[in-house]
This record gives sequence, structure tokens and C-alpha cells, in this order.
Amino acid sequence: MKSQVQLYLQIAEKIRNNIDNGELQVGDKLPSERKLCELYDVSRITIRQALDLLEDERIIQRKQGIGTYVLPSQYNQILNNLYSFSDEIIKKGDKPSTKMLDIQLVRVNDYIHKRTGLMLNAHVFKLTRLRLANDKPLVLEYSYIPQSLAPDLDKFNFNKVSLYKTLSNEYQIQIDSAHETLEATILTKEEAELLNKKPKHIAMYIQRYAYSKGQIVEYTRSLVVGDEYKYTVELL
Repeated sequence: MKSQVQLYLQIAEKIRNNIDNGELQVGDKLPSERKLCELYDVSRITIRQALDLLEDERIIQRKQGIGTYVLPSQYNQILNNLYSFSDEIIKKGDKPSTKMLDIQLVRVNDYIHKRTGLMLNAHVFKLTRLRLANDKPLVLEYSYIPQSLAPDLDKFNFNKVSLYKTLSNEYQIQIDSAHETLEATILTKEEAELLNKKPKHIAMYIQRYAYSKGQIVEYTRSLVVGDEYKYTVELL
């Protein structure tokens, strides 16, 4: 049994490598199970186990009566430290970008107060941003930054500059800790339009709380397209 398990993992890895090195491209049809058996000199059970694994990982998709095809790769974010959306996209060899949809000065309402501890009616900047990879929208973000910490934050062009780098360089605010909560949600019509999805499409809803020296400096609500972007949690 052990050798059988190792064998299908080896076959799955070989197919992954063929995709990674460009031998198999997105949208390409894989050889039939029979041909894969001949190619790798293994049983059909082993091939099916390997394909099951790759399908679970959303690397391939089987279409009944048609064949098996290579899917576009997902962006994988490992949750074990502070991370950068742009850095993750660049690591995949793609081009990250940000589309600033809105920035406005608003007052802390009951919803924000309960989640951040910020005083009711205090002023915060609300930034609405769309995060993209190769001009394809992946994440819709709503960020709240206390005006008391960054008085003129609205003068910066966040299509071109990083929010965290701006907080660090202009206001000497270093993010030293953060935590996130993740849950499933359904996109509204407006959210779906911005993310190029159909209304009621399932997405990940992420709430991020970022701190500097124990003081909250950012609260962000993100809607992440789950079929394009995935999160991996490392348990230490």
C-alpha cells in the first residue's frame, strides 16, 4: 500500500512539473487515462488517484465525456506571518496592480467601534481598493485608517504607492503585528460587478486588524475571489 501511495504522488508531481515548465499550458487537454497509463507505465487506479489529487488542488478539471484540462493557477498565500499581496503576485511571475476606487473621511460608526475600539464619531479614512493580477480583479478591500495617525492620507495616490510603505515612510508607523479572521460569504451585485463575477458568487470574507506597538492602525474588510486565490495556514 505504501508504494502505491508514493507512486500516485510521484505521478501527480510529474504532471505538476509539466504544467510548471510550460509543457502543459492553461486550457490544454491532458492525454486520456489509457495513454497516461502507457506513458508512466502504471495502473489506471494509480492514474485516477493522481488525477483526483490534482483536481482537489484545482490544478486540473475533468469534464464528463470531454476530457481533463489544465486550470489557471491560483495565487496561494501562506498565513504564518505578515504578508504582501503584491509580493505574492510577483512571486508567481505576474503583474500586481491596485485600482483606487474611493478615499473619504468618515466617522467611526457602531460597527467599526465594536471591531476596533476606536472612539465613536472619531474620523477615519476609508479606502476602497481593487487588487488585481495581470489586470484581473482578485480582491476588493475596504480599509479604515485613523485620521489622527495619518492626517493627510488622502493626498497620496494609492494606485501607485503602497499603503503600508506610506504609513512607514510618511508617518513613521511600523506594522508589527496583525491578525485575520476568514469566513465564507456571498457577493452582492455591486461587489460581483467589481470582481467580474456573477451575483451571489461565493467569496472569502477576511477581516484584518493591524497594530503598531499595541495600537490599532488599520482595519480592513476584504472580499477575495476564492476560485482565483487560496490561503494556506501553517500550524507551528
